Parts: sequence; C-alpha cells; structure tokens
Amino acid sequence: MTMPPRGTFPETSAADPRLPLPDITVPGLLRQQAESRGGALALSAVSGGQKRQRLSYAALVSRMDAAAARLRNEGLGPDDRLGIYLTNDWALECFVAALGTLALGATVVPLNTRSSAGEIGHAVSLAEPRFILCDAEGRERLGAALGPALPPLLEAEAVSDPGQAPPRSQPLSFSPGRLGCLLFTSGTTARSKAVMHSHATMIATGHCTGSALGLRAGDIYQGAFPFFTSSALNLAGMSCWVAGAGLVIEGQIGNEERLDLIRSEATTFYHGVPSILNFMTQAFDPARHDLTGLRRVANGGAAMPLELLAAIQRLWPWVDQVQIYGMTESGPAGTVLPPDMKAAKAGSVGRAMPHMRVEIVDEHGQALPAGEEGEIALSGPPVALGYFRNPGATAKAFSGRRILTGDVGQLDGDGYLFFGDRKKDIINRGGLKISSVAVESALYRHGAVREAAVFAIAHPQLGEDVAACVVAKPGAGLTAADLADHCRGFLADYEVPRHIAFVDELPKNPMGKVLKNRLRDDPPPMDRAV
Repeated sequence: MTMPPRGTFPETSAADPRLPLPDITVPGLLRQQAESRGGALALSAVSGGQKRQRLSYAALVSRMDAAAARLRNEGLGPDDRLGIYLTNDWALECFVAALGTLALGATVVPLNTRSSAGEIGHAVSLAEPRFILCDAEGRERLGAALGPALPPLLEAEAVSDPGQAPPRSQPLSFSPGRLGCLLFTSGTTARSKAVMHSHATMIATGHCTGSALGLRAGDIYQGAFPFFTSSALNLAGMSCWVAGAGLVIEGQIGNEERLDLIRSEATTFYHGVPSILNFMTQAFDPARHDLTGLRRVANGGAAMPLELLAAIQRLWPWVDQVQIYGMTESGPAGTVLPPDMKAAKAGSVGRAMPHMRVEIVDEHGQALPAGEEGEIALSGPPVALGYFRNPGATAKAFSGRRILTGDVGQLDGDGYLFFGDRKKDIINRGGLKISSVAVESALYRHGAVREAAVFAIAHPQLGEDVAACVVAKPGAGLTAADLADHCRGFLADYEVPRHIAFVDELPKNPMGKVLKNRLRDDPPPMDRAV
C-alpha cells in the first residue's frame, strides 16, 4: 500500500504487524492526505438524492471544515452525538457531516433508515443524539416513529452546502482515543447494540483492511454499503483514505446501473456482499458492460458459495478475488484470503489481517489447537471499545483487545480460518450438529437455485430439523423432492433439508445478509421434502 510522504506517517509499512500504527485522528489523516495528494479523488457519492458529485482530498477537507463550522454554529459540542438518518442517495451529505462531526471531537451515530419504528426508537433512546440529520422523508418517518421523543432535526442540505459557511476556527486538537462513532450491530439474531469506535480504532481498521485488500494510492474503490453499516465509514472510508485511494459509494441503484458505474468511474476495486455479487454475475452482459478496468473483487459479510466464486472467475477471468471476514466489533477487520491462495485454501476465509490475531477458543475462552472447532475470537488495534451503555454485554464479549465473535470455525496448521457458521445458525438435529452453510452450498450447486437460506425448525422428537427457503430461477419448475434428491449427492442423510419453501425473495438486512431470525420465528408454509 502506498503511504503519504516521509514524515507524514512513521517510516513503517502498514502491512507489518510488528510496527506501530500512526497516532492520528480521522480529520488529521485527511488533512495530511490533502497536503500530499490534494487533487486526487477522495469521494464520489450522490448528493441531495439526485446528482453524483466527485470531491478531491482538498475539496473533502474543505467540506469537512465547513460542516464542522455549521454544526458548531447549530450547537453541536465535543461531548455531543450527531445522528445521521439518510439513505445512500444522500451519501455525500452523510460522509461530509460525519467528518465535520469528527473534526469537532463529537461522535457520529449512523441510524438505519430501514429500521422499524420500534428499532429506530431503541437506537435513538440508547444513543441520545443531540441532533439528527435527515431529509424531508426522514423527518416524516422519524416524527411518526419517535413522537415527543424526537430530538431536534437538521436539514441535510444545510450541512453539506458548499456555499457560505460560518467562520471556521483552528482545527481542534484531541486524542485519537476519543470516541468517534457508534455503529449499531446488524440485529440479525438479537436487538442491535451500539458498538463504540474511537478515532484510533477507525484508523487502525483502515490500515488493517486496506493493506489486507491490497488497496493502493490512486485505486478507485466502489461499494454498495449503506452508510449506517460499519463497512461504509470504517471499512470503505478508512481503507481508502489511509491508502490514498478514491471511494465511490453507490446510491440506491440496480445491478445494471451498478455495472455501468464501474465503467464510468473507472473502478479498479469492487467490494460487495455475496448476494450483490450474485446478482451482478446474473446481470452481466459482456456486450454491454465493460469491466476490463476492474482488477480486484472483494467479498465479505456472509459465507461465499463456491459456485459464486467460480462464476466470477468464469465471467471476469482477469479479476483477482479476495475474501475477507470480520464484524462491526472488530472494526470490521479480521481475516483475508488473498487471490494466490484461493485454490490451495478453497473454502477458507483466510489468515489474520496485518496487526490482527485469530484464535479458536472453547466455552471458557481458552485457545484450542489447529483442527479443533470452537468459537472464533479476533484481537488487535481495530477492536472496538465495547458496547455503549451495555456493560453486561461488553463484559461477555470483550476481553481487552479481543472480541468473541459468536461464530464457529477452525484453524488449519497454516493459520487459515475455516468458517463454520453462526452459533445460532447451527442446527442440532437429535444431537447431530449441522452447518446451515454446508447445506446452502449444496443447494447452490443446483442450477435452478437463485438463492437459498437454511435454518432450524422445531421437531417434536429431535428438537430441531433442517428447513430451507429457496428462490428458484424463473421457469425452473422445481419441487422440494427434486432438491432433496439433489442434496443427497453432497450431504449426509441427516443433513438433507426435510422441509423446503419456495419464496419470491429472502428477508435481508441492508448489507444483504439474510435475516434467519425472521425465518425461524415466522417460517413460510413448507413442502415436505423427505
């Protein structure tokens, strides 16, 4: 990874875990990049729900300072929190307001625009933002959801308008250990918790993930991550800005537009979750979509079916593929499987990123040897400070710089991690443990399956049984019995799904992760497959 000029950072490589990370705040990082590469692209994003804007590093710092002045003028202080309730059609406003907040020493609180009224009420009650930044639609939704508990609202346009701003003061000086953002967990298995990240853990995330992904100065990195996820500001933003790369954030677009944007922005690096990559491969038409400038595709956020990896290799053979694994609490830094190891370590999510450590631990938190399955634990500088106003959950999951992920896996003798499943997604059928990921992989091998999600349903004798929801390709004419017969070629008899429902779509969170808790709690009508 290309670093800024000597003297800007310590004379170390970010890829060397033995050497210290720079002691710097997020605004400080951007100011240094603006000095060394001020004319280079820093951010391309949709503004005002309409038109895409492109900002250089120098322009982004100018917008950051203007936003900080406006927010300070509104009354936002260093000990306050700013909620941001905007979709990616306002991504420019999201990032500029967030950076302005960080420049004041205040805390950014991205809020999920797709949350239910109850979920948004929980988030606002917990975080207690001084203001919430929103558009007109958000104002209506927040008012309906929060009623008299609604905090003061700020118009998104006012914060990011490049026109006249209040007088700017000298940049504030504060420690990188200062709280920078509260990021809510995805809530796929339980009520969302607010994860505390400091400027230091945000910067560390950028160094770990950026160097692991192979980002270089001048790269154009494109992603579909909603602003309220850890993959937007922490992973995409920090990785790009540490490396000196340009960040392209997608608005609310379809797969055809996504492929067109790769061409128009000269994207060199695409990062998406498996569900989005799956739809991209299905929409790709070599006669219409020129992706020859793309050099690397990264995936993470969910288990990657081997069939999808093969499809990307077949359609875009010039593109390197990188698999990463992490979570909001870890930055989201964790592991990386580089392109040159995808064949030798097929099925792995890689080794520890620079500065990170991966362990497999038992129920007492003790490390297990290679080859034994247990809970995945991640440790390193990007790991969060804990859960905001939740000491019980913090004590249970965090120990120093280590986070217990709630995921099950094992390490091989070379330190490569093989992801098993979420603890709550492992099916216990009469004492036999079944990985939902393994069953899903078998289902994806059927050419007529577009998407699949496997989960447990209650069984009167065995406790749990294997169920699947399947989205079939149009005109497939699949039956539950067809899929069960297909799965017998890849699975043990007890792993074959006994109950299958064909659905039009799977419930997902904004990152594209399937909400299996919804399927477990309220399964659709099932056909008996076995």
